Amino acid sequence: MKHRLCFVLLFVILAGCGNSSGAVSDDYSVNEGSLPVLALVVKDITNPYMQRMYDGFRAACEEFGAQAVLEGPDTPSISGQIDAIYALIEQKVSAVAVAANDADALEEALIAAMNNGIKVISLDSAVNAQSRILHIQPADPEVIGRVLIQAAFRMSRGSGEIAILSATQQATNQNLWIEWMLRELNDYPDKYGDLRLVEIVYGDDVADKSKERARYLLKTYPELDVIIAPTVVGMLSAGIVIEDLNSRTLLTGLALPSEMERFIKNEICPWMYLWNPIEVGYLAAYAAKALCGGDITGSVGETFVAGQLGTKIIIDAYDGGMEVVLANPMKFDIDNISDWKSIS
Repeated sequence: MKHRLCFVLLFVILAGCGNSSGAVSDDYSVNEGSLPVLALVVKDITNPYMQRMYDGFRAACEEFGAQAVLEGPDTPSISGQIDAIYALIEQKVSAVAVAANDADALEEALIAAMNNGIKVISLDSAVNAQSRILHIQPADPEVIGRVLIQAAFRMSRGSGEIAILSATQQATNQNLWIEWMLRELNDYPDKYGDLRLVEIVYGDDVADKSKERARYLLKTYPELDVIIAPTVVGMLSAGIVIEDLNSRTLLTGLALPSEMERFIKNEICPWMYLWNPIEVGYLAAYAAKALCGGDITGSVGETFVAGQLGTKIIIDAYDGGMEVVLANPMKFDIDNISDWKSIS
């Protein structure tokens, strides 16, 4: 843990040397110098998780000498991401890394980028295999899905009602995690026989809608034991609603320690999980560098050095494409939340 803390603190220091997160970069041009331009297209630039990914992305670019660019819509929008990608094609950037609002809708734009010699990867939320060279997977989707159901089982003492508050219905990462949650329930019917998944709802990664969906769950299922929210926006929104309504319902999922400390301390969220989003962006930048430099082509078994993350290997992805996995998810609870609250 101490090693990881020192490692991430270095990221924060490096990231603080550039532009502030959340501001779209518009002061770049490939004609201004010899530095390659690597672009990160996020789901929306106001999302704190996406901002932290860009912190890591920019820190990596500063390490190896590239110009980092942040693009994306103000709110989660497919059309906004498509517009951003075509703008980056016009700018002739070297690489585009995208966290997709929809797995398939960006295909035409991303294929156009690749046809123009731009290296395309996805991170966090994947585009389909035809639309990318590589995907950066924060953690094994099977591990995430199964551990979230296991957490809800323990929090409910093995029986009762649980619900899932997800992001958008098109989000590839959330959908894959939910698929593994359902597999965990179905694979062990004897263990989970007294645990009932009552509903899956979607807040579209918008705070107000996520709060409305959380209120709906608490009103519709007054005996609800646990909400699982595999989304940063959904976790914070559900925590606020549970707190405001003084509900007995517990909460777990994927969230930023900086946003969830009070809910862990007041026991609304006994524990939760996440990887470090700074590392996700950092790894994506190094993967883009390796592709641009010809160190890798995106084939299974190839390896590259991702700065301080060490050597990474390309493996088969669940969707038939190729990916690189960052790490297993970390558990955050009362014992370590204070260590991480100022970092991620």
